[in-house]
Amino acid sequence: MTSLNRQQSDRLVQLITGIEQLLTEVDEEGAEEVLDELYLLITTLFEQFPQLDKED
Repeated sequence: MTSLNRQQSDRLVQLITGIEQLLTEVDEEGAEEVLDELYLLITTLFEQFPQLDKED
């Protein structure tokens, strides 16, 4: 299994930075929408890689 390459890692950091910036701009209702979207993203990630869904 390979980890993220430099370009992928940079893209991920940019996306996270964008989400963090967005959170400084929204109210609680907006934050709830962000949370809903993040939940859907994590659900998709677990569907694509079910082996990641394990309790440690």
